[in-house]
Amino acid sequence: MNTDRKFETLLNKSKTIEANDEGPYQDLYNYIQRFKTEQETVLLSIILPMYNEEKTIKDVLEKLPYNPLIEIIVVNDHSTDCSLEKIEEVKLKREIKVISHKKNQGYGGAITSGISQVKGKIIVTMDSDGQHSPDDIFNLVKPIFEEEADYTIGSRYIGTYFYQLPILTRLGEVFVEKLIQIFFGIKIMNNQTGFRAFNRDFLPIFDNIKYNGYAFCIEQILRASILNYRIKECPIKVYKREYGTSGIRLMKLARRIFSCLFYYYVRKIKLSIKRTKKNGTSLRF
Repeated sequence: MNTDRKFETLLNKSKTIEANDEGPYQDLYNYIQRFKTEQETVLLSIILPMYNEEKTIKDVLEKLPYNPLIEIIVVNDHSTDCSLEKIEEVKLKREIKVISHKKNQGYGGAITSGISQVKGKIIVTMDSDGQHSPDDIFNLVKPIFEEEADYTIGSRYIGTYFYQLPILTRLGEVFVEKLIQIFFGIKIMNNQTGFRAFNRDFLPIFDNIKYNGYAFCIEQILRASILNYRIKECPIKVYKREYGTSGIRLMKLARRIFSCLFYYYVRKIKLSIKRTKKNGTSLRF
């Protein structure tokens, strides 16, 4: 069997998972059950920012793990298509919280709106375009539950991706990876992915964000690094986007990322000086 056929077989296998089949998620359910307390009724919150994903959102929601310890939050960033109608179809079978913006606030604005409503001990963010595989949620949350990391980032480069990656995308990520490594001392290969997880102690990172668009992904890595949170990349699978096109505009994103890198490098220097004067007292942005 050639490589393309293997990829196709795995992709088809993933897509045939039934929404009410606990099999793929039984390990996840059993694992998070160990951390349940009388005070915590929700252990895992899954946030999906959404903008005009009528072709994918229903399928994505039906494939998510469904359990009393897990809540699902969709943030509708002022979609103009039938995405909300598709969500209503799924809500007939499972509980989903929907937050709707009256105007488009960008990727970062959608994530922070979702975070403001979470109840879970661990929060997961993932895209609503169908490129992420929900069975990888376990890979992201386990290091946090085990207190090995505060912030996990899904990586196709230590996992797998089932499509031809545009050369400009890979070169851009490598370039940003090297800049982050040089100026902030950490190596994050898949630095633009939206498939991430973090614990509640990490939430102050999202206060007073400066970049609401896709540069938000870089901003959170830099903030976490400066404030000495433990960051870990974890393997995930990423599939080809089947419907629509990405809203990312490369030149605009590049300008925002470089602006973000410069801003937080200056902030890093200033915070280092403050730490020295305050003898290590923890600081916020």
